[in-house]
Amino acid sequence: MKAHVTLINPPSPAGAPPALFIPLGIGYLAAVLEKNQYSVNVIDCQAHRHTRDQLKTEISKNKPDIVGVTSSTLTYIPAIEIVKTAREAAPNCLTLIGGPHVTVLDEQTLNESPQIDIIVRGEGEKTLLEIADLVSKDCFDSLPEVDGITFRKNSKIIRNKDRAFIQNLDELPHPAYGHFDLSKYRISGKMYLPIITSRGCPFQCTFCLASKMCGKRFRTRSPEKVIDELEWLRDVHGADVFAFYDDTFTFDVKRAYAICDEMKKRNFDLPWDCRTRVDRISPEILAKMRGANCQLIHFGVESGSQKMLDAMKKGTTVEQNAKGIKMAKDAGISVAISVVVGYPGETPDMLKQTFNFIKKTGPDYVYVCQAIPYPGTELYDKLKELDWEISSDWSRFDEQSPVFKNTLLPPQKIDDMRGKFYNSFFSPAYFLRKTVKRDFYSQIMARAALNHLLWRIRLPHWFSSGFRKIAPISKEEKTPTT
Repeated sequence: MKAHVTLINPPSPAGAPPALFIPLGIGYLAAVLEKNQYSVNVIDCQAHRHTRDQLKTEISKNKPDIVGVTSSTLTYIPAIEIVKTAREAAPNCLTLIGGPHVTVLDEQTLNESPQIDIIVRGEGEKTLLEIADLVSKDCFDSLPEVDGITFRKNSKIIRNKDRAFIQNLDELPHPAYGHFDLSKYRISGKMYLPIITSRGCPFQCTFCLASKMCGKRFRTRSPEKVIDELEWLRDVHGADVFAFYDDTFTFDVKRAYAICDEMKKRNFDLPWDCRTRVDRISPEILAKMRGANCQLIHFGVESGSQKMLDAMKKGTTVEQNAKGIKMAKDAGISVAISVVVGYPGETPDMLKQTFNFIKKTGPDYVYVCQAIPYPGTELYDKLKELDWEISSDWSRFDEQSPVFKNTLLPPQKIDDMRGKFYNSFFSPAYFLRKTVKRDFYSQIMARAALNHLLWRIRLPHWFSSGFRKIAPISKEEKTPTT
């Protein structure tokens, strides 16, 4: 008999930014299992905030053979609590956990949490399907043959070899959106849905796990399959706006051209945004994207200091960043940027260079991220070598809280400088400029500015808490893992 699988998305810790999109990783896992005739249910604790008792009841009701939980570093603690609850609710189930955090700290996770049976490392679709097949056939002795997992056998931790990355992404089904309450992810009344059209990152930024999670080779879906899914998002799930959630949408410029051409060919005209690098654009591709109704582009600018860019191994220059922002704005595309502050070696003068850069280049939106040493990154290893103290409270790894001590730029100094910058950037004039524009992205930016203005005058939390900010993709890669 086919195993029944329950997949669970944990909530973010209290006080952390809310999730912007549905958990695509779980959507792909559910879709692959269902394509192979498995019964699946999904519990989205991010959207519904189940109490422990509610979660226990929900798991007991489904009587799962397998419970799989996904987690980032930020959601690791809630994920572990979910596994403990699953073990109580379904004592005989097989418990799995995946995601970037446990991929790199697999043995530590198993040592800390005896309730976990298996760690799924890296891409999880094929791994989970193989495990479900073994459970269905009651063939647990074959676990050593499953690539990409870490598990216990006779109290010993076994780490199987890494699984090869999926090369033909077109073979994957559409993510199983039917398992999610999409109304919980509406923004300003609009159905804003994500799509991932590529995996893999050839770049080696010191703060990012992308290449470790999805490989260095850039793997893609065909333009035809991409537009098929966009039409499906619009026609089946009512998408009003969508986001290309790829790390670098224009890495393969010819493919980006082809996607835009296919949109025009099929008269697909919904507004969209994407993420890319300033060294992977040109006036020609930006004009093509704008012609296909791209309205916002996200750049990871990271710093206005060349010394910091070099330390982060970003592979770009301050001049390229300025040119890229201007190029996109000249093409009629709004620009959102993210910067990293508090990186080892950064001084107040260097941080001032970053804020001066932003004022000079005038992006439409800015997200200031604290430097976070996610386990497995070069930044994490560097701090360990320097013997710098790193917080062990994973719930603080939200890109807004300092998690290590930087003597050159203490947290209070960062807070003061960041606060003054935000007060200047999210001004009443900014709010009015964005408000008079009627496009979706300007309205979201206006609400973010209003949220900040209300916070400044200390209106009650209930009044301002409904406003959400546009956030770039996390520095910790979001991948389709259990």
